[in-house]
Amino acid sequence: MVREFETYQSAQTISLRHLLENIQEQLPALADMLQMTAPPLQNNESLLAEAQQLLFQQTLQLKARLDTHQVELASLRQRQDELEERSRTDVLTGLANRSWLEEQMHKRFVLCQQQSRIMSVVFIDLDHFKKLNDQYGHQMGDNVLQKFGKTLQSLVRDGDLAGRWGGEEFLVVLPDEDAQSAQIFAKRIAQRLEKTPMAHDDQEPIHVSVSIGIACLDDGGFGSADELIDAADKSMYFIKHTGRGGIAVYGDRGATVTPIND
Repeated sequence: MVREFETYQSAQTISLRHLLENIQEQLPALADMLQMTAPPLQNNESLLAEAQQLLFQQTLQLKARLDTHQVELASLRQRQDELEERSRTDVLTGLANRSWLEEQMHKRFVLCQQQSRIMSVVFIDLDHFKKLNDQYGHQMGDNVLQKFGKTLQSLVRDGDLAGRWGGEEFLVVLPDEDAQSAQIFAKRIAQRLEKTPMAHDDQEPIHVSVSIGIACLDDGGFGSADELIDAADKSMYFIKHTGRGGIAVYGDRGATVTPIND
């Protein structure tokens, strides 16, 4: 019987019914040789049906466990995505936060260097924001920041990255755009603010203006993303110190001022 079973093992297809029949035929002789009482004969068809039923039940249980694990895995992935999204989002405005802006700026700067591409940075500061907080309160200031964040997000294209740098300062990354295109984008921001109030006080509209600095990767020998951001930041402060409500473009000869209504 052992030799026959080994033959079955080496065969490509094993007939379970044939195997059971052979075992039953040889059980009496084997029991007599071992001086044991042979078990009563079983109905092979019943055994096979019972085995199939058990296999079916095991398969159902295994599928149920797999389905449960799939649901748990999908839930964990969704939770991870939500946590990642929260980790790179500014809670107040819904834009990218500073850490995500810095990370993306460094990656994109390296990519531009490797592929000989350009990139512009637009640095935005809301004018007289401290006075607005002092006059209307910090809740109103938060409302203005939220509305400006939505306004800014509505103006950027797919592939651009808009975020809150801190306080009332915002940063927009424009891949593959030169300073002239970035300046057109900056004018659209300022013009939208002229037409759209960022808040209301007793039904009175509250408008804000912005000071904007622009720096393009091909307008200077920038060695890092930080230097590019710093150039846009300095251009913005140039506007701050010369009256606010304008756009300054960084260049080899320094910043040039563009009035908003040009």
